[in-house]
Amino acid sequence: MTTSAAEHSAISRRKQSQDGLLTWFLSVFLSLAAGAFQFAFAAESMLVARGQTMGSTYAVKVFAPPADFPSDWQLLVDRELRLITDQMSTYIESSEISKFNATTSVDWIEVSDDLALVVAKAIQISKLSDGAFDITVLPMVKAWSFGPGTKRMVPPADSELDLLKGSVGYQNIEARREPAALRKKIPSVTLDLNSIAPGHGADRLVRLLEGLDAKNLFVEVGGEVRVTGDKAGTPWTVGIQQPDVAGEVVAVAYPLKDRSIATSGDYRSFFEYEGKRYSHTIDPRTARPVTHQLASVTVLADDCMTADAMATTMSVLGDKEGLDFARRVGLDTLLMIRGAGGEISMLATGAFEASLPISETNQGNKDQPMNDANAFLPVAIAGMVAFGLVVLAMAVGVIFGRKSISGSCGGLANSRDSDGNVSCSLCSNPDNACKDLRSRMQSEKTTSTSTS
Repeated sequence: MTTSAAEHSAISRRKQSQDGLLTWFLSVFLSLAAGAFQFAFAAESMLVARGQTMGSTYAVKVFAPPADFPSDWQLLVDRELRLITDQMSTYIESSEISKFNATTSVDWIEVSDDLALVVAKAIQISKLSDGAFDITVLPMVKAWSFGPGTKRMVPPADSELDLLKGSVGYQNIEARREPAALRKKIPSVTLDLNSIAPGHGADRLVRLLEGLDAKNLFVEVGGEVRVTGDKAGTPWTVGIQQPDVAGEVVAVAYPLKDRSIATSGDYRSFFEYEGKRYSHTIDPRTARPVTHQLASVTVLADDCMTADAMATTMSVLGDKEGLDFARRVGLDTLLMIRGAGGEISMLATGAFEASLPISETNQGNKDQPMNDANAFLPVAIAGMVAFGLVVLAMAVGVIFGRKSISGSCGGLANSRDSDGNVSCSLCSNPDNACKDLRSRMQSEKTTSTSTS
């Protein structure tokens, strides 16, 4: 019995079509499987530490740490953060800054290099913003029931605020780097570094971990973030929260590499009195909480100390004055503005303006939060879909080949080629069923040839 040339040609074309279909499905499946493996590898190569600091929280992630990375690295992180609070926390009476605040001396007072650095940076930004940023605002913060001390939750009298203005002003403080020292120009001036210390803390942790040869870092202190490197080619992603909503809803998931990001807003800390809302953001120039419609602002910078301080500055200035300031000094900012009906719109400058499709009428994106864990979910779903398609392709092969599934090859492998053989290209080590099938086919071919 022989097979005609037309039948040979039809069988060959059908086999090529089936092989091409299977190859396509297999390539998709393997690509998605490789992506899933990459995310699984990333999870196994990530060290994570979390804890409490500065009245808030911190989180540190180290991707692909060096082989000699110390096992007690979180202890080193906690130790560094404790040192920072001992230097800069106004909630600790024995801290370096609390002792400086308590003195009435107008002489130079020796301080740590880090405290002198932070105060010098604060004075620089105060001058740049014409006093919108001011670390001497602590008496006003206390008067408005924010910060350390008794909280009355009642607006202070105008006479009290007028009196406090005499103790506030960045012009009343000096910082010296060599040798490190601070000096009051009036005895009553006090410092509050809550608007810049968390960012400085993130910078300090990055410096500490880079000293241990860690290259890929995500460091968050009090909500302010600095990152270095990436995760095997995938950038770190920072979620920018949607203001005025319950829970942790991310408006923008922003990819970040080798930069810092800080957000400041009035939607978390405020009080209401006789139907009026009072923000915790105090304008040092007026001695009163801000009244503009800027709900939150996010700032990008190379170092987190700058990002932190600039975010506070923008929160004081508001949407209109702040936008002009950001463009004047070249800040990368994302502003979320509260409308009369409570709706949120966005404005952006610099890198945000270039990378996000934002206009004055653009509403806040209400995507769900993105993090390292649930970023794997789309890959996993796609992998399962691809696997299902491969199984479906095998079923199609069974129909095309008009054979039941045999061995480990599936229906696509059961069609005969021009020589009468069965393709088993997926089996690098065919099982016994495949071998038996080949033997029977060879026997049938020999018998057919001898009787022709």
